[in-house]
Amino acid sequence: MASNGVLEDINQTVAYIPYQGEDAQDDHDSYTLFPDRDLPNGYELRLEAYRAAWLKCLTRIQDLTRALHAPAVDKVSELVNKSYIDILPGLPYPELSVISVSTNGVSSSFLDEITSQIEGRDDDVLFGDANGGHLVTHIFPSDCPNISSAMKTLVTGFITKYEQELGSGKRKPGSSLSTMDLNLLQAWFDALLRVRESNENEVRLVVVLHDFEQFEPPVVQDLFEICSLAIPRLPLVFVLLLASPPSPSYIHMTYPRRILSLLQVRTCVFPWSNDVLHEILLRTFFDVEFEPELMIGPVQIDFLVDFFERHSVSLDSLVSILQLAHMKHFEEPLTVFLHDERLGSSDAGNNVLGEPASFGFLEALFTRVYNTQDAGDQKEWLNTSIDGLLSTVRTARKAFRSRVRLLRVALQVILLIRTFMLSEGYKVEATLPELMCGALRGRIQSVTKYLCTMVKKLRREQINKLLPELRDFFASLPDKVRRVEKTISSRIDTAFSARDDEAHVVAGLLSEWLMAYFEERIVSLEDTPLWDIWYTGSTPFPADLLNPSIRASILAGLLHPQDFSASVAANGRSEHDTEDDGEDEDDSLLHMPDTSILFQRYLESGKMINVYDWFESFAVVLEEQKRHHQRTQSRNLPESNGKPSTPRTPRTPTRHNRGGKGRQRKEQDSDDQEAEEETEENWRLEVQARFIRALHELDYVGFIRHTGRRADHVMRTVFDAPISE
Repeated sequence: MASNGVLEDINQTVAYIPYQGEDAQDDHDSYTLFPDRDLPNGYELRLEAYRAAWLKCLTRIQDLTRALHAPAVDKVSELVNKSYIDILPGLPYPELSVISVSTNGVSSSFLDEITSQIEGRDDDVLFGDANGGHLVTHIFPSDCPNISSAMKTLVTGFITKYEQELGSGKRKPGSSLSTMDLNLLQAWFDALLRVRESNENEVRLVVVLHDFEQFEPPVVQDLFEICSLAIPRLPLVFVLLLASPPSPSYIHMTYPRRILSLLQVRTCVFPWSNDVLHEILLRTFFDVEFEPELMIGPVQIDFLVDFFERHSVSLDSLVSILQLAHMKHFEEPLTVFLHDERLGSSDAGNNVLGEPASFGFLEALFTRVYNTQDAGDQKEWLNTSIDGLLSTVRTARKAFRSRVRLLRVALQVILLIRTFMLSEGYKVEATLPELMCGALRGRIQSVTKYLCTMVKKLRREQINKLLPELRDFFASLPDKVRRVEKTISSRIDTAFSARDDEAHVVAGLLSEWLMAYFEERIVSLEDTPLWDIWYTGSTPFPADLLNPSIRASILAGLLHPQDFSASVAANGRSEHDTEDDGEDEDDSLLHMPDTSILFQRYLESGKMINVYDWFESFAVVLEEQKRHHQRTQSRNLPESNGKPSTPRTPRTPTRHNRGGKGRQRKEQDSDDQEAEEETEENWRLEVQARFIRALHELDYVGFIRHTGRRADHVMRTVFDAPISE
């Protein structure tokens, strides 16, 4: 065994045992959930369509996120630039500049945007100066177990990051300052200013403290006290990233007044996450000027809102949920027509659909298009060509896009009237997510009826405020939308021109026109043909993929590892199950991995487990596995000349030279015995190594707990696990 030396070396902490089995071949046919009605290359086509749709949606979300981050990023940058400039006169000592940033609900790109703007990467590179911004270093809680490590991380963080600007001169350990001394940072900072030819009032040393609540308060207190002695010679600015809400303030509740008196704390708060969520959903899927490739349904919106209110308020979770919704949608084979019914080119579509393997896909498409229960009618197939089916898909796409576009316009009108009513003091109970879900379901009549009734009761001055807003909205629509909405737009122009004559008559007519307009535009999207290609509808969201049950998944993986194996064929049977169908529970262990074998014996034990007995039961299964493997190999040996091999009969020795042959046989038997003993020793070491590896895996997951009373025993931590049948 090649790893014997490594296993016996006490200085080695890890031993690598390479896998010696055969790798299973990847089967792309298993990627489809509907093999009877999918294209031969449907997986690749759907993956390409998914990438294009998700990239468009993700780009839109990122643009909106950057726009929402911009005010907070600009404020942090402004506070850094004004540090140690606007100083109150009469202070007994200078205050250390501290900026508290509440990162609750922000995206992971928020910190990158702050760092980029503080360092001046974009502006300075644009004007040809890449070294003109502030200096930034990052400190994490794990870097600061004590004050010495914290000071060393602070000093070396700046020097290491910007060492290229000063060259790579090596300092002499005997004549240099300690790496935790701020005087070293002061000397380095002065040299950097001379190289940059900058003024000390133009550059700040920005220290970003990540996860500020995780730092030890005594360490941070000492850090602030030491750094306050070095300002304003060293223009240190601390940016604290807090996950806690801004009120009550974590800094004021945790640190004493003695420390707070040394600081000039300024706060930067990000907008409330629910409002940000509503804004992103509205401007991504219900904006008149933007059309996503895939429209999410009310189920996904309800799940997003509930997840934000109950679990996480991070924008990263919004991106993950929308991406999972896109991935779930493209499991349907018909979604290959999301962008183009020709599947990329004018000839490729007919070539792919004309193959015999695509007949199941064509039958499913034919059934959906003509809404028939019997899709095997040969007369219908003779009268319908592939081009006719593709033309029907193209017509359905145009109809769906047009209906969604007009639905967005109608929802924007409802939101405009709702905002106006709230500004006038009226009460509207429907929330923004409820309005979006109701519009998609076509069940928003109660809200539209209430709004139209309130429009009918408006006074003259209120009508004079509402009509210009409606008129400006329809005038700002894109040309292709404005032509379709010409009727309602002309009616609003008529009401606008007659608003000074009789206000109550104009309000009544406007209410009737709006009510008829909402009834015509707000209908369910599931009434359009082939709607499930471009719309998720009421498809349940795969919540288990986002927030799975960890305990159930681990137990299922240990009890039924064959369900998670890539070698499981389409019929659901493993490659090992093809030999014997009637095998009992003990025989089923022969095809399980080591960790599952050890876990099966774990479930059969009591509260305390004797490790040696556990090892012996594990070794019994491995011995049976070895014999089973040898029997399988002996049955699969090739037969010579088409005849089964027969055992060779040993020859009876003659009396001539019987003594010499006896000595040779003894020597051969001795060599065979030594080889067999060496093989047994290697096998015993392999069994021990496999047992230790499986035991460590169970220990890492948390199934066992060590006890100090008995060194050769461990305790179980899981008792209600189902025993595999």
